[in-house]
Amino acid sequence: MDARDTLEGGGLRPVKIDKFGPLYSMGDVRRHVLRDIDIDDYFTRRNSKMTSDVQVAIAKTEKVTEEFSKALDKFFAVEASFVDRSKKASGSVRDAADKMASGLAKIEKSADMARLQGYVELLERAATAMNALAELEKTGKLEKIANSLR
Repeated sequence: MDARDTLEGGGLRPVKIDKFGPLYSMGDVRRHVLRDIDIDDYFTRRNSKMTSDVQVAIAKTEKVTEEFSKALDKFFAVEASFVDRSKKASGSVRDAADKMASGLAKIEKSADMARLQGYVELLERAATAMNALAELEKTGKLEKIANSLR
């Protein structure tokens, strides 16, 4: 039997069928494979299948790359927003510090520090005297002192 005979009318034919399924002759299988290779049918089928697999892989890769690119663009937009906000906040803090420094400089210029220190000492002495008078009043001695001074 020629290899072409076994292929005509549906290809390879089983030699025997048992409970495990069809059984093929090793020689028939080899002749069938060699024939497919000789007429380039095997590689054409494989190439066709591989081409479609490669196209699917390329499409999936392009889709994932596009999604990653979108996520990366969002990340860069958020990063740019943070940079802008931090620059504005830093500027505001610098302006406030400058204004405070200039205000303190104006206060130092207008206030005579030696005189201000003298006033603080007088106020401290007055507060101490008031506390002493309050103690004398609690004990009733302040009224006695006031009566004796009249």
